[in-house]
Amino acid sequence: MNPKTGQPESIGSWNEDFAKTIEDLTAYVDFAEQKGYQHIVLAGHSLGANKVIHYLAETQDKRVAKFILLSPANVTHLTNAISEQQRAYIRHQVEKGNSQRLLPFELFGWLPCIADTAFQWLYSPLLNNVHVEPNSDFSQVAKIQHTGALLIGTLDRFTYGDPPGFLRNINNHFQSADKNTLIFIENTGHTYQQKEQEVADKLLDLVKDWGY
Repeated sequence: MNPKTGQPESIGSWNEDFAKTIEDLTAYVDFAEQKGYQHIVLAGHSLGANKVIHYLAETQDKRVAKFILLSPANVTHLTNAISEQQRAYIRHQVEKGNSQRLLPFELFGWLPCIADTAFQWLYSPLLNNVHVEPNSDFSQVAKIQHTGALLIGTLDRFTYGDPPGFLRNINNHFQSADKNTLIFIENTGHTYQQKEQEVADKLLDLVKDWGY
């Protein structure tokens, strides 16, 4: 149920709107604040990490104590796998006004989504904010004043073969680079399969070190 409209609403990765990132994350932070949490840590995995970057860059929300970025999504690497035929179909649907139509194929081979969401993956700059190349656009990362932690699996396949280098490159563009913690989970990929407990333990140790 949408709390603003009172109408039922079905949402998820299949129909998300990148432009609503700040609105969505504000709702999470507002809720935590209303519940009286004293230390709000904003964490996100994959595209969720890119959303945390976008949110903090644009809001500088002082209610957030720390950030945790788990396996930030290399959007350019992901979208490179989308064929020109698929790109043309997505553009055609949006141009025809069918942006809310579910695609007849899964984006990236695993994501069922509507044409508008696919179009944003391809062409929106809002969440395409981390890169392998040091001289790419890291303007959002560079705006963030918060400190926190970045975590990645050493077999993450969305980093052109160098997950630690990818994470270090992102961190190098933070104002707080020397204060951030980098965590590498050995011998696991983007979703930390078989290393879930290790990730949980690392995160617990992290927040304890922060005094929370």
